[in-house]
Order: sequence, then structure tokens, then C-alpha cells
Amino acid sequence: MRQSIRGYADGVIALAATTAGAARGPSLAVLASDLGAVRGVVAGSEDLRRALSDPDIARGSRRGVLADLFGGRVDEVTLRLLNYVLDADRAAETVGDFEWLSERIDAASRNMAPIGDVVLGTKGAEERADGFATAVLETVQDERGLAEIEDELFRFSRIVAGSTELRQALSNRDYPVATRAGLVHDLLSGKASTPGVLLATYLTRIGRPRDFEVLLGKVIDRVASESNRRLADVRSAVALDEEQERNLSRALSRLVGRDVEIRVRIDPAVIAGFVATIGDTVVDASARHQLDLLKERLVMPEADTTIGERH
Repeated sequence: MRQSIRGYADGVIALAATTAGAARGPSLAVLASDLGAVRGVVAGSEDLRRALSDPDIARGSRRGVLADLFGGRVDEVTLRLLNYVLDADRAAETVGDFEWLSERIDAASRNMAPIGDVVLGTKGAEERADGFATAVLETVQDERGLAEIEDELFRFSRIVAGSTELRQALSNRDYPVATRAGLVHDLLSGKASTPGVLLATYLTRIGRPRDFEVLLGKVIDRVASESNRRLADVRSAVALDEEQERNLSRALSRLVGRDVEIRVRIDPAVIAGFVATIGDTVVDASARHQLDLLKERLVMPEADTTIGERH
């Protein structure tokens, strides 16, 4: 299983514990019930297991299967958990990942901590931190909120870098995890937002103490990049009216699994249709693209000419 999935689940658990009873987040009991039901449905259908695990079926199609089966029947956060698995891991691992998620969230709803978690190396910790950050940042609604979190974490990183005593405390492997996590929490509590506190504190729990500053830098970069992940740069042959922009925004949001805003630029080279860039994802629905594909198909192989004797 990908470390990013473990991190994403940890983020959902942390948010549920922080916002328990709040209107903006479901309880762990609700999530555990949802995932138990999903696990039961998947276990009871060989066709569904095959569809979810088939690498030849496009990710978007597998997302559609989940939406058709569970959309409106489980909490939105549950559906995001399932979709995150589809994005993060190989198709063949999907069913096993769903089972793990169900067990992990159920254990958390009973206040049971995971047993046997190993201290991760730098790469593994970075991957898990990225998954955690994805879950936490999904609750931040606007660009201003993201900018505030980035600023909070950056200022904290400067404080750590400028204090030999603090650096030694956070990098000391002889200090228990709870001690280092408590230190970060106490330093940020009341001075940073809930997402900022959660992100910084989590880093003390997943990696080697000496990697704390490296992980903090990676998370700051991740927060900074989130703005690009939420903005779709659209090149269109013609101007779009408000309704067309709304429809395109909804379609792209469904495609990438998160809300996106669109910025439309007129580009006559597109000819018709549009090209949308969302972070590293490019959606090319332009006539230019279709023409280029057609040209490739129409290229004729060089004629095979032979010279024979004349009679």
C-alpha cells in the first residue's frame, strides 16, 4: 500500500477528531459505517471487484462506477477516500486498499491506535506527509486560507532554523514522539490555524527526528502548489459565457476529483473546443488535437518499389 494512502487516512481521522460535532465534517463513526458498507458490497460482487481491479479500465471509468454505486448513499468524505485510493495506487491493489481503509477507520472510531508502524525513511515520510496534506488542505476553501497556512508554516520553519535549542529538541531521537509532537503543538497553538497545527504536528510522528526540517520544507512547498492544483488554465477558441464556464468547471471537477476554478484565455490556434491544464493534468478537447491525430493516421507508408527485368 502507498504511504500516501496511509497519510490521507490519517488526515481524515485527524480532521474528524478536530471537528467532531461540527457541521463541516462527518464523525469517525459515520465514516466507519460507510466504509464497512462499501467493503460488504465489494466483497459480495465478483464483477465489481474485477472492474475496480482491472488496469485496462480507465481511472475515470472506475471513478464513475464508485459514483454510480455510492454517490448520495455515503458521505462525501467517504467517497473522496475511495477516489483517493484509485488515484494513488495500482488498480490491482484497490480492493485490498479498501479493506485496509475500512479496518483503519473502524479502529480509529473505537480509539484504537495502529500497531507496528515503523519509523519511515525520508522518501516514505514525504509521501505519507503529502497524503496527509491533501486531506487537510481539502477543507481549506479559498486561496487566502492557503496563503495563511503557507505563511504560518514558513514562519515556524524560520523559528526552528534560528533556534539551536529547538532544533536539537525536535531532532533528538531520544525524546518520545509525544514529547516532540506536544512541543510543536504548544508552540503553534493559538498562533496558527487548525490545518497549520495539524500539518506541523503530524511531521513529528511519521519520520526520523532528524528529517523534521526537511519534511516541514516539503509540506510548505505542497501548500504553495495547492493553488495550481485548484486552478484550471483553459485555452479556448472562443469566449465562453457564464453558463458554459460553470458547466466546464463542473465537468473538470468531476474528472480530477476536486473542485477547480477555471481561467479562460482565447487562443485561435485551438480552432475549436478547449485545452485545460490543471497542475500536471492536461485535458485536450481541441479540434487542433483531433486534426493532429487524424494527420498521424493518414500518413501513408512509403511505397514498396521493386525493379524487375523487362521482357
